[in-house]
Amino acid sequence: MGQNEDVPKKTEEGRAPEMVTLAEIARRVDLSKQRVQQLATGDPDFPIRKEDWQKVGRYYFLPWEPVKAYFEARKPQHGVHFAKREERRRKEEESE
Repeated sequence: MGQNEDVPKKTEEGRAPEMVTLAEIARRVDLSKQRVQQLATGDPDFPIRKEDWQKVGRYYFLPWEPVKAYFEARKPQHGVHFAKREERRRKEEESE
């Protein structure tokens, strides 16, 4: 498995990057761990490929800085599911 160029080896100050788990990411961005995992494994824009996650024991660690930048730039679509469901219901009512 190749190394992803987006995985930082050192910070600008020369220190190792801060590494965080999916649970810690979820806590910091105020999402569920499951939602963070969905985004991390399903969003092609997520900055760290799963092959590049660092496994330590039972946990995976990712560098915080690129993940933080991803969530800061991300435009969440709150309520899209519910809006689509309501639209579908209206169309069904109109066709009756």
